[in-house]
Amino acid sequence: MDRTLRIAIPLLVALLAGPLVGQQLTQENGDCTGAIFIKDSLFHQSEAVRGVGNTLEIRENPKEDLQWFEREHHTTWYKFRVPHTTTLTLDIIPENVEDDIDFLLFEGSIPGICEKIADKEVKPLRSNISRNNKDIGSRCGLAKDAVNDFVRSGVGSSYSRAIEVQGGDLFYLVIDYQDRPLAGYTIQFHYDPPAEPVVDEKEKPQQKLVIDIVDAKTGAPLEANLAIDGMVFDKVVEAKGASHYEYSMDTYRNLRIGCVKQGYMFQTVREKGSTDPEVNVKILMKPIAPGEQVVLDDIRFVGNENKVMRQSEASLLMLLQFMNENPNVSVEIQGHVNGPTYKNKQEFIELSMSRARTVYDFLLVNDIGPRRISYVGMGNSEMIYPSPKNKEESEANRRVEIKVLGM
Repeated sequence: MDRTLRIAIPLLVALLAGPLVGQQLTQENGDCTGAIFIKDSLFHQSEAVRGVGNTLEIRENPKEDLQWFEREHHTTWYKFRVPHTTTLTLDIIPENVEDDIDFLLFEGSIPGICEKIADKEVKPLRSNISRNNKDIGSRCGLAKDAVNDFVRSGVGSSYSRAIEVQGGDLFYLVIDYQDRPLAGYTIQFHYDPPAEPVVDEKEKPQQKLVIDIVDAKTGAPLEANLAIDGMVFDKVVEAKGASHYEYSMDTYRNLRIGCVKQGYMFQTVREKGSTDPEVNVKILMKPIAPGEQVVLDDIRFVGNENKVMRQSEASLLMLLQFMNENPNVSVEIQGHVNGPTYKNKQEFIELSMSRARTVYDFLLVNDIGPRRISYVGMGNSEMIYPSPKNKEESEANRRVEIKVLGM
């Protein structure tokens, strides 16, 4: 069954049949690194945590600050993904109206996010630190009719402005009681149904896309998962459970097709746009084996930085899906830089290591255990193009490779 999402991560979000009674929080959940993953649109916590965990991520802020708590008091961290493109609203509903609950909301798909929050390199997208309004049951959250992104301490609106989100977006939510908690609370996310697509009445020339997936050694068909970027504007089309796929699409589409199959190395195939009536793509899948490597040629970095370009998202998500599909596989993440005509100096090694660490942090944020992943910086010792002739070749040298260590 096919479905279209902005990113290629399968998501399931459904209402709980009932509240999660008696779930106990630990001090670990008082830290960003121990954030509880909320899979559903309704989450009930019967007992709020007292204290701030092992790390004080939020501290030393002026009382009048619009975006931040002055400091953490009694905090719990959560993370969640939205199921589809929508306007995100939510309610935080305390069981006791005397409880004054504040919250901050952060974008989540940022490598090393917990450290960056503590260093204020990442700022909240929304916050509400207003005094509790007992007339509405001391609720707070995000609402479509709210005006402000940030509501400071004191008397103010209990709701901050709703946020436009894309399907699959990851967020971190931190809830804080300024005073000692008296009772628990419920978090309810409102995921309105996605809007119906607008159909262009003008007929466009259509092109047939045929994709076959086979074992690279035997040629036998393989049922595998696909993620096709470029077939639909600003979307990634995802499909699973077949070895042969056929689509109808607009002509002259530049495609990037990612393929994941349990027990095999993931593959990415590029197909340049054409006006041919039919485009045929064969994806050859290699079985996983220690020493096998995959070049993530779409993970691109800005100049002499470890900042990942936006276009790299699909490759990061393909790597994440590969790790989830193969839970026994351990890998080494190798960072590379573009440094033609230079020796492999320490600066290059440190930069390449920083880039590998960026991918490592992305996997950690998305719940891949640290025992399964390691990283190393190769500097410019293994450039694909030792003497790059253009921008594309230089960017290809700034890459990350994944090497299988064990399975």
